Amino acid sequence: MKINDDKKMLLAYKILLALSVVLLLLSSFSMFQNIHEGRLNYEKGTLVWFLIEFNILAFAYMNIKRINAESQGKTIADERSRRAVEKAGFFAFFLLLAALMISGLANSIFNLGLEYTSTVNVILVACVFLWIIISHYLDKKGDV
Repeated sequence: MKINDDKKMLLAYKILLALSVVLLLLSSFSMFQNIHEGRLNYEKGTLVWFLIEFNILAFAYMNIKRINAESQGKTIADERSRRAVEKAGFFAFFLLLAALMISGLANSIFNLGLEYTSTVNVILVACVFLWIIISHYLDKKGDV
C-alpha cells in the first residue's frame, strides 16, 4: 500500500477508535445506572450495546496495530499463528457448548434458580476471553 493510503486508513481507524471509546463510556454509564437503580443490565439492552462497542473498540485497535506493523515491514500472521487461532476457536467453541450444557443440566437437576439469559451472557464472555488466552498460549507454544 502507499503511504497516503495507510495514513488515510489510520485516520479512519483512529476516528472509529475514539467514537467507540465514547460509545463504550456511555453504555457503561447506562449499565452502571441500571445496576444502581436495581434493574437488570439486559432490560434496556445496555449489555448488548456494551459488548458491541467493546468489539468495535477491539477491531479498531487491532487494525491500527496491523497497519502500523505493515508500514514498518513486520510480518503480520503466518500460517502457524493462524492455525493456532483456529485451533483455539475450536477448543473455545466446544468448551462453550459444554459449559452451557452443564449449567443447564445443573440448573434443572438441582433447581438452582439460575436465569438463562444472564447465565448465557456470563459464559459467552468467559469463553471469548478463554479463546484469547488459548490462542496466545498455542501461538507461544509453537507446535500447532
